[in-house]
Amino acid sequence: MINTTGEINALLNLIEDPDDEVYQTITKRFIGFGQDVIPVLNEFQEMTDDPLQVAKINSIISQISISCLENAITDWLKSEDQSVLEASLFITAYLNPEFDRDRLFFEVEKIRKTIWLEMNDYLTPLEEINILNKIIFGHYNFKGLELDHGSTAHFDPSLLLTNKVSNTFPLASLYLIVAEMLGLTISPADIPKQNLLCYVEEGSSIISMEGSDILFYIDPLNGQVYTHLDVQNYVKKMNLAHPPVTYSPSNAKNFVQRWLREIAKAEQIKGEVERHKALLLLISALDD
Repeated sequence: MINTTGEINALLNLIEDPDDEVYQTITKRFIGFGQDVIPVLNEFQEMTDDPLQVAKINSIISQISISCLENAITDWLKSEDQSVLEASLFITAYLNPEFDRDRLFFEVEKIRKTIWLEMNDYLTPLEEINILNKIIFGHYNFKGLELDHGSTAHFDPSLLLTNKVSNTFPLASLYLIVAEMLGLTISPADIPKQNLLCYVEEGSSIISMEGSDILFYIDPLNGQVYTHLDVQNYVKKMNLAHPPVTYSPSNAKNFVQRWLREIAKAEQIKGEVERHKALLLLISALDD
């Protein structure tokens, strides 16, 4: 935002203008600055006691966040490599615009290296997952929390890395990112009402189901490993057989959709109507 300080200050002074056309004009300009201007808006908001101005600033910040998320998703969908790392970065930026991107990369790399030091070419897939679990939950003391839509913070990967706690989605993203960096074939699983991962190894017969490349399933909340029979019994118990469960690996796009859908529910509970509606539109766009 070089050479824009004067313009930003002028725009901030216009926020109190009651003319809606003026407000729409400055909002578009702030959106053009992107997420870098959000800390400035937050600081300005803290200095005013006018509820109308606070509401206007909140709306501008929401529109900036949604615009940046929409642009990031559009670019991500166009890319050949729809990596979970990139998806985690744009979800983090949406939830926590002031997060330290370099710190996030540093923490993830540190975890990857710690796991890599214990790996060798002779480990079975189950032994590899046991090492991941030992490092993630034992060495680094990460803790999974049950899904709670009362707070969006527990959906934020950057807060997982700093506070060591999150719900199942940031933990799943950490598994998937580290697995990709280590060359492990772990994917999201397509199981209704569960955010499970699966270890995929084509051609193997280890506890695998006929017609499936999935060896076993992993619950990222605690590292628990499940067999096909475990998952089948769950589906039967929950009466989730319609539509039929395919027991096949999912992909990053579907994982991101589920993640954003749960964040949208949290935004709705918080009363963030603009964010909720915008997220639903983005989730639908991921289907196209």
